[in-house]
Amino acid sequence: MKRLCRLAVICIFMLFCEMVVPVSVHAAETNVQIDSRMTSISTYSTELSIFSASITGFVRGKTGVASTYVKVTLQKKVSGVWIDVESWEDSSNTRSTTITETYQISRGTYRVSITCSADGETKIVTSVENV
Repeated sequence: MKRLCRLAVICIFMLFCEMVVPVSVHAAETNVQIDSRMTSISTYSTELSIFSASITGFVRGKTGVASTYVKVTLQKKVSGVWIDVESWEDSSNTRSTTITETYQISRGTYRVSITCSADGETKIVTSVENV
């Protein structure tokens, strides 16, 4: 149920983002991008919330997109180097794909990297660091 609620909030947020002028949004916990120069990807985002240990990756294709893919990788900074801790991936024959996972983390500095694609057009984005 909690997962469905998060998905609903993400979907509502993404619908709202499509109604505004294309901009880049950077916040402490969320990285959402809207890029009008891309031919197939409409929006994409990644989020890392240390407090709830929830990891989210999302891609939504533009109208007419037939397939989407998301891979989310949780990374931890160890001695100044980013190490992959865990990754999740999913694909769909629809215009959007979402991954929402929870993960038990220890103390440290983390970030999330997302690789997403829509009809073969690929984008790689990394969230801000969270301590």
